Amino acid sequence: MELLDQAYLNDLVIRSGRGDSNAFAELFAACWEGQYTYLLAMFREREAAVRAMQDVFAQALQRLPSLPRAGLFLPWISRMSYLNWREKQYTIEEQGPLHLSQILNLPLTESQILLMTFGQGFSDNEISGILNIRVPLLRRYRKDGLRHLRRESGTDFRPAAVKAHRVSGKPDAGTIMEILETIFETCGQEPNTVPMEALASYAVYRKERFSLQRGILIAGLVVFLLLPMLFLLPEYEVHGTDQGERGLPVYTIEVRSLLPVGRVTARLRSCSLPVYEAGAKEFTVEPTRNGTMTVSVELINRQGVRKEVSVQNVDAKGPELTGSEIQEGTLLLRFTDAGIGVDYREIYAVGTSGTVYYPSETNEETGEVLFLYPEEDWDVYVPDHIGNTLHLALTLQEKT
Repeated sequence: MELLDQAYLNDLVIRSGRGDSNAFAELFAACWEGQYTYLLAMFREREAAVRAMQDVFAQALQRLPSLPRAGLFLPWISRMSYLNWREKQYTIEEQGPLHLSQILNLPLTESQILLMTFGQGFSDNEISGILNIRVPLLRRYRKDGLRHLRRESGTDFRPAAVKAHRVSGKPDAGTIMEILETIFETCGQEPNTVPMEALASYAVYRKERFSLQRGILIAGLVVFLLLPMLFLLPEYEVHGTDQGERGLPVYTIEVRSLLPVGRVTARLRSCSLPVYEAGAKEFTVEPTRNGTMTVSVELINRQGVRKEVSVQNVDAKGPELTGSEIQEGTLLLRFTDAGIGVDYREIYAVGTSGTVYYPSETNEETGEVLFLYPEEDWDVYVPDHIGNTLHLALTLQEKT
């Protein structure tokens, strides 16, 4: 299984956690095959694996805001797959002194690699494809995990190899579409507007590799039939609008060429941006930050052109605190945001104990947010609708 573009995958995870259905659909298109392979190896039944995959992705969609780091998404959802299997009272054989409880207490990535190696007998290449981790790094994680286990147990043990059981077969495209629709319905979220077929075929998240046979065939066609078009460059224009539905500026890329478009990408500050097909040779992109955006258009003949576009109309400032009051048993804070607006649903505070607190009342018209008076020091986080966040550190004063 080919590795995915991790930076682009991280962006999909972040946008999915903010409720972007198209981003989650694209994330699902990128990751479902690996999770299905993992579940099928555990359940050994296709129907059971399909049902479990639907439950796991629905659970992931609901819990995405709690994911500590976007780069942990694949180990995190793989752990959900494993726990889903265990909840259905399937068993795992413990390997001598290698106890399941000890493995689950390790860091997430190390733990998941050990489970897949010694629990289901996956090869390094299979684990690499499912978790999107290169084999040398994967082996280092496993070595560190075993070292931690040996240190905890006080013995120099070596886990026994597990015989792998494999069941072949994958769900068809219609079944995958039904699973995605059911996931959105279960979570009470609007379905994706970009068709699944378009997301899967466009596949910006996948690093393309071409076989030798395909390269020879394309070269032969170019030499004998398409030589005049071999060096044809794309012509395109980039137009910007003030705001789209999410309050971000929308840039439209219109391509004029006789040849089909092979790939359109956009990057800003070394980060990939999602590009969507809006029509025949027309694409859209919504930058989330100001700066110089590089738009690249590549035709099917592998000839491409890059253009730089200055992005200056993205709201780059977070909300501001305009006032505060301490009343009987409550703390009243007032906020304003001159740009896209405060996202009152995402305001929360974290105490020094690690406890998360949410407002007891919010008033979007007045900008007032009411908390019960804290009993410990707080860090308050107030985001706007595109992720600019105001961070307040509140220190509890002793009452006199």
